[in-house]
Amino acid sequence: MLSSTSDAEQCTRSASVSALLARRPVKRARDEDKHLQESCVDLLRRHQNTSQLLLEITSHGKLRSVGRDGYEGLEHNTGHIQTSVLESELRRRSERTGVPVGLLSARVLLENIEDLITDTELVLLSAKQRTDVCALLKAAQALMSAGIFSPELLWQEYWKLQPVLEVVYHLHTHSILTLDFLLERDAAVGEWIIHQLKALCASMKPAADEQQIQHQILSTVVCVLVRRAFEDSSHKLSQTCCGILDSMISWLLDSLSDKGTETSAAGSWVQVFDVSVFDGDCVPEHTLQRFFTHSLMRLLTDRPVYKVSDVIAIQSEWSFAKTHTLLTALFCKMCVVFSVEGVLDQLQQVLETQEVNWRHILSCLSHLLIYHSQTQSCLSDLLSRLLRSAFEGYDVEKMITLFLLARQASLEGPAVFPSYSDWFKLSFGGSSSCHAKSKKSTVFLLKFLSDLVPYEPPQYLKVHVMHPPYVGGKYRSLLQEYITLAKTRLRDLKVSLEETAIFEVVNGSAGLAECPAQQDVEKAITLFMTTNKIPATVIEASIFRRPYFLSRFLPVLLSPRLLPVQSDPRMMFIEALRKADKIPAGLYTSYTESCQRETHRWKEGVCESREDDHLLDLQEHFLHLRRMMTDGASDGDVSAQLSRISLTLRNGRPDEETGSDVITLNRDWPDSEHAAVTSLILHNFCLCLLDASKVNPPNRQGSWASVFVKVLLGHRWLLSALIHRLWDLLQHQGGVLSAAHVLGLAALQVELHYCRHMCPPLQLMDSSAGAVSVSEGLSDALLCSTRSHMALCLRLGSTAQTRERDFAQTGRVSVVSVVVFVFRFCVAVLSYGLCRANAQSEELHHFIPETLYKKAQYVTARLIPETRAHMSDECESDLHSDATDLTGRVKDSAVALWRNPQIRSLRSQPRYQLSFSEWLSSELHVQRSQDALTDPERQEYEQWVCEQYYLPMSQSDGGCEGDVRQICAHIISAVLDRHAASRTGGSSLDHTDGCLPDLLSVLQAFLYEVAVTQQNTSEETGHFLWDVIDGRCAATPDPDGVGPELNDQQTLQDISRVLVLLPPIMLLTVRTDRTGRRTLDCHRMMKHISHVQRRACGPAGLLPFRFTAHFLKAVVSGGVSCDRPADAVNTCLSLFNTECPLLMMSAARWWTRLSVVLSSQWKRLTGQEALPDLLQMLEDSHSWSTRASGGGVSPVPSTPSWLLAACLHASLRRSDRETENIRRIVPQLHDTDRQVVLFLLVYSVMELISARLNEQAAGCLQRVTDVSVCLLAHLVDDSDWLLLFDQSGSDHSLSRFLSRVASQQTLRLMPFAFYSILSGVESEVLTRAIRSPGFLYSAAVSYRDLSRLFLNAQPSDGPQQQVLLEARRILMSSISLSPPDCLTLSQRTQLQSEYQQLDSEISAALASFSSTRFT
Repeated sequence: MLSSTSDAEQCTRSASVSALLARRPVKRARDEDKHLQESCVDLLRRHQNTSQLLLEITSHGKLRSVGRDGYEGLEHNTGHIQTSVLESELRRRSERTGVPVGLLSARVLLENIEDLITDTELVLLSAKQRTDVCALLKAAQALMSAGIFSPELLWQEYWKLQPVLEVVYHLHTHSILTLDFLLERDAAVGEWIIHQLKALCASMKPAADEQQIQHQILSTVVCVLVRRAFEDSSHKLSQTCCGILDSMISWLLDSLSDKGTETSAAGSWVQVFDVSVFDGDCVPEHTLQRFFTHSLMRLLTDRPVYKVSDVIAIQSEWSFAKTHTLLTALFCKMCVVFSVEGVLDQLQQVLETQEVNWRHILSCLSHLLIYHSQTQSCLSDLLSRLLRSAFEGYDVEKMITLFLLARQASLEGPAVFPSYSDWFKLSFGGSSSCHAKSKKSTVFLLKFLSDLVPYEPPQYLKVHVMHPPYVGGKYRSLLQEYITLAKTRLRDLKVSLEETAIFEVVNGSAGLAECPAQQDVEKAITLFMTTNKIPATVIEASIFRRPYFLSRFLPVLLSPRLLPVQSDPRMMFIEALRKADKIPAGLYTSYTESCQRETHRWKEGVCESREDDHLLDLQEHFLHLRRMMTDGASDGDVSAQLSRISLTLRNGRPDEETGSDVITLNRDWPDSEHAAVTSLILHNFCLCLLDASKVNPPNRQGSWASVFVKVLLGHRWLLSALIHRLWDLLQHQGGVLSAAHVLGLAALQVELHYCRHMCPPLQLMDSSAGAVSVSEGLSDALLCSTRSHMALCLRLGSTAQTRERDFAQTGRVSVVSVVVFVFRFCVAVLSYGLCRANAQSEELHHFIPETLYKKAQYVTARLIPETRAHMSDECESDLHSDATDLTGRVKDSAVALWRNPQIRSLRSQPRYQLSFSEWLSSELHVQRSQDALTDPERQEYEQWVCEQYYLPMSQSDGGCEGDVRQICAHIISAVLDRHAASRTGGSSLDHTDGCLPDLLSVLQAFLYEVAVTQQNTSEETGHFLWDVIDGRCAATPDPDGVGPELNDQQTLQDISRVLVLLPPIMLLTVRTDRTGRRTLDCHRMMKHISHVQRRACGPAGLLPFRFTAHFLKAVVSGGVSCDRPADAVNTCLSLFNTECPLLMMSAARWWTRLSVVLSSQWKRLTGQEALPDLLQMLEDSHSWSTRASGGGVSPVPSTPSWLLAACLHASLRRSDRETENIRRIVPQLHDTDRQVVLFLLVYSVMELISARLNEQAAGCLQRVTDVSVCLLAHLVDDSDWLLLFDQSGSDHSLSRFLSRVASQQTLRLMPFAFYSILSGVESEVLTRAIRSPGFLYSAAVSYRDLSRLFLNAQPSDGPQQQVLLEARRILMSSISLSPPDCLTLSQRTQLQSEYQQLDSEISAALASFSSTRFT
């Protein structure tokens, strides 16, 4: 202290200036300031403590009011008065003591600061200290302005003490002592600043004001350091400041690298790299750029302690999600001032010129990939340049850099970069790759890969072995050496390489599946359920590929799960393998015990702690993600959080495989093993979408949803479970989903379609259709059939809560809610897809699945009539329509959608067009009794669709070009398709409750229009109905294939059902010849009966009554349209008699019922009683056959023998004693018309074959056999009966007749009928038959064909085997009894050669046949 008084005097004179002034009661006028000043100086002369006086003045800032009643004049210009007083006193003391006034003022200031700050170890002041210090410094500023204060002397004195950083900061901000000056004055200041900065970072204050001052101090100091370090590199402070900054970075990185070290202090220093710290003019832009460049280089080259071999081995631990959050934050702040290309260029530069810290290099790359979406393309270009450069100079270092960068990028998952397998195949898998251009390049690559083997993680070795680089044929040995080395290393690591699938990959992907076991299991189960046998491929694998079978196939098959009550396909397949001893007993026991534990857990409602902890961690990450959505976080921050979620998912399944190339969807058994995880993911995705929508609309939310989906695609095990869960939700639980879930699932569907090229295809189990994209497959889960009135549901606007209550009460979801869900889901998908397309500035088709768009067209037009006009382009587009408002009414949103030109423009693309055939298929699935539309509304809707929408539409757009016949053809084809689909699906409900009657009504109306407007057509134009019908059954099935034969029969039945629904008049064409005469053209109908209906006849050679009546009604109806109806009918039927006898033969069989129908029709249309001649001929023949079978005698009418025989056969079938009547009638006919008896045998043989084929007709088999034996007994002496069994293709009348009335199946079974009849005749009749000319040859050929039938057929029962044995006995007997000349030389030679392999004994008998004599 400068006072010369004693302590006692100081105590007595220590009253404050304020107290002294307060004791004076007189108020001074404003003009008495000079007098007041003199009084104060006089007072100060008696108050010697100058430091306290300075503190007194500066602590208040202004003189306090003396009292309530006055002294306001003292407040005028008080700052000037105080400074003047203090200046006068300091000068007086300086003159008195001889101390320079500058030094004196500095010491006074330091004394006050020292009194205020007692603890010099602190770096931050308290609030009171900070206020007092600032007041002191303001006074010092005034003294410095007056020229009586020296900052240099102040620092000289203060440096001797322990400076406090905040005081120095205030000195700098008050422009008393700048940091620039301090750094220039003393070199030791640099070390002091480093120490103070570390201490400041470590002194974390929870209070906001303390954090603010801390941030201000750091920002100010850093700005000074950066400006001096990088503004002018030639400045003497440049190296000093740069060293300070480098020391702080090193301290920061040391803190992050030391495990267990508190990193909160380092976090404070990370904040100084925020660009906002340098806002304003404190640091020029170019200086800032140099600072960040230097800092990034310093970071990348800090302590290069990792060897390349170590990096290769532990690189997987350096993924983004595993990187320290502060290091990630540091990269975020450092890289923000650069472009992605700029950072990658710096990475490449530092890699080429310096030793680097590989951990920081690779972490920086991961940061770029996560935070900047354009990094993938930039990195791909960099890798391509590195690849070319490495092979141009055979540079190993560049190859190391190439592989490390590519592997690091692949660690971040498909959301940001392709997998390592895909990159390796793309870079080295083709003949045009860099390494394939020369032997030297190939050797270089293989040598490089071989050198990596001792350090390679197994997952990369497996990629190299399973997808080896392309090597020319000359160098395959070099490649084989590397593969052998890699396999040896894998065996040393105890990693199995048995990864080759046992089933052939059918999806066309290059190379082998990365995890084929799951795909193999699904394929094996599918084949097992199809054939009911263990696939032979699985049996072979259990023997020849036992390591793969035991280590891969069985563990996937026997994965523990909650077993269903009834055995599912997987359980049945496991049981079959167990019975075949293909599953080790211990493994099966472990499987059953694990399944029991799963069942117990499910019943108790508990889960394992590990799984529970995993789900809790995952939920915590999702909660953080939702908070980020609410706070409007950037895309980079969201991507970073999603990367951490991906790591959590991977940690939850450490044995995760990449997955198969195809996802097999089991529609009946959803994946319950991962139900908790998938439900958690879907639920949080929906909530994230809602949270993000509260901040921004979908078109301004960025690409977080797309990155979310790409993250999921990186976990194939999860993806498969997720697809199963989505299918179950969309198909079975859509009615109970809330609006939030509907919107969330719609967004997920859009994003899955956007990422469809990264997603494996989806294959439906037990489906013959090929694999499709996941988005298209999930669109098929949306059902458009109904079980209740949707219109009522729409009018009531049932809420999600109502649907949930109904579900809880009834245990099922009404299809009212299901179809409303489909409608709302489609609207939501289109709306969200439109938002995403506009936000991304991409084409809309990248976001909208084709199948879903078609369903949206179908459902919207059906439920909302207001949209129909927009779909048919009857209204102009509203360019300003807002279809993105998902919160409004769904109906209004749908109308707005179809007014939007972008939505409507998709229909111009062929794959998005809902064709008429597809519309028909959807409409036929709707159940009429529970349709949303009433019957009149449905009819109105269907008429609009057919007449106004699809009829005028061009064929290229899916319409009919105005051609009514195309409309009819499409409807007929759709009906046939629906019949086939319902047959394979095993459902008969659609036949009774579908919209088929409505569509048939529409078809009838259009067919009437065709019939009325049909013009004369030439032969070449054809008949459109027969074109459609015959086109469905044009292919002839394989006669040896049972499956194709059955499918053909079912197809023919479907066609026949449709045929009888068509107007009969449409089956024929009325033509007008050159003379103007109208005639009937029945060729297409005749061709159809001969080639199609003949194949479906059952019994053989007999059309069903309804088909027979329908075809003949067509003839009668068409004949009435001609000039001479009776002649037209006769001409047409005469043509049928000669070219297609099957129709007339069937008419004879059904004439009792048919005559009433045709007579009534003829009379209605013509008004005539007399039938046309050929119909009357049928009536006469039927009357004669009735009398003959009853015992009457009458002349035989002049009718073809085959027709008389058909009538007689029908009459005999109706009699009670058919065999007796045959024995009575046949002798009479044998004398007059033997041909009638022969055709009776033909019909009996066909009936015998039908009885053999039809198990239900087994009761009449003996009767038919007896009739055939009786007829043969009368015809045995006439060799014409053998022509019935002649299969040589000879052109005789009986063979031609058989080929026109019998199916190929019936003709193939003729040998069976031949020996079935011969085995029943008496020996005397058989002997007579053997002596008939040509019998032996016919018998030998029939036995040959019969043997082949048995060889190609499935094992047969006893009676059929007995026929074969009896046939052989008869043939052997015939050989011994036949005369030598009954066979020609060519016939004998032919039979001997054919029987050489078939039956050597018969061949020997034929060989010795020439030496035998007939006795």
